[in-house]
Amino acid sequence: MTKQLSNISDIATEKQNVPGQMTPVLEISPDDGLGLIIRGMVAQGSEAGIPIYADLRDSDGDPLPTDTAIALEYEAPSMDKADTVSFIQDNIRAYNSLAIDEQQNVENIDAVKHVLKGTQEAQAEGKVPTVQVRDIDSLYVSLKGDTQIDWAQSALYVDKNAVRQVS
Repeated sequence: MTKQLSNISDIATEKQNVPGQMTPVLEISPDDGLGLIIRGMVAQGSEAGIPIYADLRDSDGDPLPTDTAIALEYEAPSMDKADTVSFIQDNIRAYNSLAIDEQQNVENIDAVKHVLKGTQEAQAEGKVPTVQVRDIDSLYVSLKGDTQIDWAQSALYVDKNAVRQVS
C-alpha cells in the first residue's frame, strides 16, 4: 500500500538544521512492526528519481537560499553515522522558483527528483533502486545551507507513488 510522507506525517519528526553543516531537517521512522520501501523510480516525468515536493522557508518567511544543498540520508542502529543514499543536489532552485502544485506538473517533476546512489547499476540489472527503512531505522531529508528552516512556514512531502508501507 502506498503511504503519503510529509513533514506532518505521524511517522515524521521535524528537526532544526545547523547552518553550514549537512544536517537532518526531517526524520522518517516507521511505526513498530512496519517498514517502508522508497522506490527510486517513479513513472512520472522522464528521469529516474524520487519526487520530493517542498516549500522551504526561513523564520522571516523568505525562501531558503538557492545554494542550500539537499540529500537523503539513511541510518540503522548498527551505523556510527547516517549514510547519504542519494546524490546531493547542491541547490534548491526548483523549490524556490516553482510552487508545490507546479513541482507536481509532469513538465517540472524531474527538477524535484532525487536520484538514489546505485540507480544506474540497478537499471542495468533490470531492477528498481530502493531504500528499505525498517521500524528501527531512520530516513532523513538533510540540508546544508547558511539559514535555518522554519517548519511553521515550510512544507515537504514525498510523492506517494514512491513510498510503499510493508509489514
